[in-house]
Amino acid sequence: MRGKARIAASAALILALPACSAEPEQPLRAALTTPTDIDLTWRDDRPGIAGHVLEFATDEDGPYTVLQYLAPQVTDYRHPDLMPRTTFHYRLTSYRGPTARPHLTERPDGIRLTWTDDSRAEDGYLLEIRKKDGERYDPVAVLDPGTEATDFVPLPDEKHASYRVRAFVLGERSNVVRLTTGE
Repeated sequence: MRGKARIAASAALILALPACSAEPEQPLRAALTTPTDIDLTWRDDRPGIAGHVLEFATDEDGPYTVLQYLAPQVTDYRHPDLMPRTTFHYRLTSYRGPTARPHLTERPDGIRLTWTDDSRAEDGYLLEIRKKDGERYDPVAVLDPGTEATDFVPLPDEKHASYRVRAFVLGERSNVVRLTTGE
């Protein structure tokens, strides 16, 4: 019996060691691809994620500036033509939230979109667009919480697009990556 107990204890220890020594998952990665271009990549397969907010700062404590709101299928971003010899800090925040189809009214200078604010605690709304024959919806405008209408001037390739509005709530934040540009 003692031999079996030792084998079981040894097996448990061997199985536990990789979990203890494994580094925490780092979903955001960055690479300096030219002296003044930084490429960012990530992977987020968690269910229910509606997209990500990519932000940067030149000081680790901020303030952070939003680079872009991104659809969940987007997993890379190039931050081009940066200031030389400057340190940049990046982070990624997930967001979730339901979508609604807005009512569209044609106007001489674009379209007016209206919807009912059924959300109770949104961080804001995203106007998302799927171009004709497009495969995904991409955020094109960020709107304040409690908003129920917005005017939008579509670009020529967006005139026959599909539109939706997402009440979003910010979620988990990634690791912060830091890179310094070259000369």
